[in-house]
Amino acid sequence: MPTFPIPAATKRITTMAGLAVACGLLTACGAKSPDVTYKAWTEGGNLQSVRHDYIDGPNGAVSMPAEVSGATWSTHEDGGHTPRLKVVPTGKGLAHCLLLEGEDRVLDQQKGAAGQPVTCSAKR
Repeated sequence: MPTFPIPAATKRITTMAGLAVACGLLTACGAKSPDVTYKAWTEGGNLQSVRHDYIDGPNGAVSMPAEVSGATWSTHEDGGHTPRLKVVPTGKGLAHCLLLEGEDRVLDQQKGAAGQPVTCSAKR
């Protein structure tokens, strides 16, 4: 079977195209991070409790209660496929929650009624 020489320019273009495809499949090449910023705050009261779900594992999401003090709380973690945040205010405070992907993509934002819990959740 005869072989034909492949010009160097064609090899270079083929290699670059392959790298571009591979890079698009790998998170190390600049694809969006799975990190989510979880934010909770209240108006007219403090946070009574905050619980957030993150990192989907083989047995489902990890759900953790947060140590809260005052009217605001936030963390930045791997959100997994279904980040969730439940915020409970003290007294008649208005609870708020916010889930952000990256620096500016709002996944969910909610405001509760006076004295009522509020939950933010998203599917990614």
